Amino acid sequence: MSQSAFGKFPCITRQFTNMWDRSPDPWFVKDRESRFIYANTVFIKANKLPENFDVIGYTDEQLPTPVNGFSHHFKEHDRQVLECMQRISSIGTYPQGNGRQPKSYFCEKYPLMDENNQCMGIISHAKEVEYFTVSHYMENSTHIAVSSKPPNDILKETEWIMIFLFCCGINNKDMANEMHMSCRTVEKYFENIYEKLSVSSTTELRSLCKENGYDLYVPSRYSLSIGHFLL
Repeated sequence: MSQSAFGKFPCITRQFTNMWDRSPDPWFVKDRESRFIYANTVFIKANKLPENFDVIGYTDEQLPTPVNGFSHHFKEHDRQVLECMQRISSIGTYPQGNGRQPKSYFCEKYPLMDENNQCMGIISHAKEVEYFTVSHYMENSTHIAVSSKPPNDILKETEWIMIFLFCCGINNKDMANEMHMSCRTVEKYFENIYEKLSVSSTTELRSLCKENGYDLYVPSRYSLSIGHFLL
């Protein structure tokens, strides 16, 4: 894209881009019209774009990616961030094309503010999560029972949702944001979970979940095999 065209878009400080360029996760930024003004190389690779592809000025639906069919969801996510002026998260499972297995991502979007505290766009951070889909097991001919009902009554509903997120690989900080509670509250929940399940570490908890099939519990709000929804 020409320098004159680039001048139409907000500038991002080098401090931010240097950090995002070194991140192992996809980071990308859009202006208030949902046009890309930055994307790191991890984003480019994750979206199967050519190595030196310049995303500046494109919208989601214009990018030649396997997920551009979800662009209306991505745009709605952007709109809600601009409307609420706060972080809004989403989780989705997306096709990868060429017969590849779908991948799931947890994505947080934040308003991007300028030096005058005016919103000039949206910062987005995505993390691939160890999230399974029913279609994955069907395609691999694995006979397995995925349940939308809690495995038992040992834990409360909120604790089972946290077990699900834990099995997806969501860390405590992101879990706190998603559950709209403090990190300390998340820690307290896990202390109770450890006590109820008689475990003392995340390693033991992960093993217990796998051995007892707790990792096969999918709360109804997360049960889409392919899709995108806001949290």
